Amino acid sequence: MALFLLPLSVVLIALFLLFWQESLNSKSNRAKVENPWFVFGVSYPGALSAWFRLKFPHLTCGSLASSAVVLAVYNYTEFDKQLEIDGDFFYFLADAAAIAFQYGNPDKLCSPLVEAKKAGDNLVDAYAKYVKEYYLGSFGVNVQTYNQKHLKNTALSEDSADRLWWFQVCTEVAYFQVAPLNDSVRSTKVDTRHVSHHLIVYHLDLCKNVFGEGIYPDVAATNIYYGGTKIAGSKIVFTNGSQDPWRHASKQTSSTDMPSYTISCHNCGHGTDLRGCPQAPLNIEGNAENCSSPDAVNKVRQQIVEHIDLWLSQCQDAARSAI
Repeated sequence: MALFLLPLSVVLIALFLLFWQESLNSKSNRAKVENPWFVFGVSYPGALSAWFRLKFPHLTCGSLASSAVVLAVYNYTEFDKQLEIDGDFFYFLADAAAIAFQYGNPDKLCSPLVEAKKAGDNLVDAYAKYVKEYYLGSFGVNVQTYNQKHLKNTALSEDSADRLWWFQVCTEVAYFQVAPLNDSVRSTKVDTRHVSHHLIVYHLDLCKNVFGEGIYPDVAATNIYYGGTKIAGSKIVFTNGSQDPWRHASKQTSSTDMPSYTISCHNCGHGTDLRGCPQAPLNIEGNAENCSSPDAVNKVRQQIVEHIDLWLSQCQDAARSAI
């Protein structure tokens, strides 16, 4: 499968940056001025931020790649270590649990289950209430996201992003969240291998059912093209929350000119450095006071600022010396 979407996305960012720079110069009646640019992103946009810096280092002074899923993964069993088709329903049930940890709200899931267990109440009822009130209510997930009929709908609507994301998954990055051999919250019906007596291969069948024959995620090609966690970039800050299940697909060790920080706290999840805690509903102001360890968040934020200041100053020095 020829790589297409990811390289195109990175090129489009470059074209937008060049367009915007020309617009700024035109409004200010100046010519050939290059502003210092720094790229930010969380999650998949975090990966795009890192990849943009990798492929277009001459257009940016640096990058913040928060919870950046830079490693394309076929069988992503690590996710669970922290329906006309039964698999769709089981996928929904498992995501509902994992999302509490991903977005800094583990107590929303754990507390009612522990209380129900102690009281001798039905755990299924307690979990159903959590799914209804938190996952569908507070977090606002649309159950149609897990319906393959919905994903096959090609008409443009406010929900078209669901189909677009699955096409990206089915062609380039996979991130197939399958059941690890032990201690999984995810049914073995949700797997890329044989998962039942019918030998249903859930993820690949979904890709085939929604997008047709020949659709297959070439994760090896994606990782060769961008480097995965061995990305050969520079001036990129990687950050992850200790409770985020996606951190296993990110760069978690520092290397030359690419520092990596893990923010450790009870409810530090996806993009905590930018979003704060908790993240349902999303708090774009990034309040760290609700994190179980605000100091841990603020310490990493200060380190990010220091890197940005340094790299921007180096960018400006280089621009002045070129005049």
